[in-house]
Amino acid sequence: MKTILILAGAAALAAFALPAAHASGGPYAVDDAGITTPGMRKLESWVSFGDNGDFISVVSPGITFEALPRIEFELTVERDRRDGDWGTTVAPAVKIALLDADEEGVGVALSMGSGHAGIQRRADTLYAVVPITVPLTERFNLHLNGGVERDQDAGETELVWGLGGQYAFDRLELIGEVFGGETGSAGFQAGVRPALFDTDVALDLAYGNNLDGDRAHWLTVGLSFEF
Repeated sequence: MKTILILAGAAALAAFALPAAHASGGPYAVDDAGITTPGMRKLESWVSFGDNGDFISVVSPGITFEALPRIEFELTVERDRRDGDWGTTVAPAVKIALLDADEEGVGVALSMGSGHAGIQRRADTLYAVVPITVPLTERFNLHLNGGVERDQDAGETELVWGLGGQYAFDRLELIGEVFGGETGSAGFQAGVRPALFDTDVALDLAYGNNLDGDRAHWLTVGLSFEF
């Protein structure tokens, strides 16, 4: 297996979110090293519309138990339309926090599951990715991803990578990312994430290109919260 090289650099400029940047999560392909607060649950959901007629709808609950404070369990259910054909994918995943960014100055985790390491979900695909979060300032986090993805049907394994930047102000974040693999063109996505109603509920509004290896333009709307 080739050594995975992760290039540095991604930026996000912004308006108003929380004093320290939150996890990227939600509809973004580049993962962060953080997990759900132990004893808490999260729910992320979004819909994405491609200008080629494709459609993706996702609901993704997750939980971190107090007895296992470094392990987040997640289940992603995706309903999609691609090339006019509808499909449903149920993809379990687990993320293990190895280093905490607040304590160590850098966050490192191991994320494993089925479906995909990024935007696209397929039941016959397995992945393992190492997310790294580097807090460059109190308001700006850099997220780096590197890992492998295995297509069980095709019997092929591919290296995958991602770079993401996240900048936070008082009530809104701006997030940007690029991601890809050994084959095909890289994908891009950027958006804003305002916090709603003085609560932990967040709205995602994002634009992306080539999210699914199709060179289409995508618009995404999502909601997420922890409870």
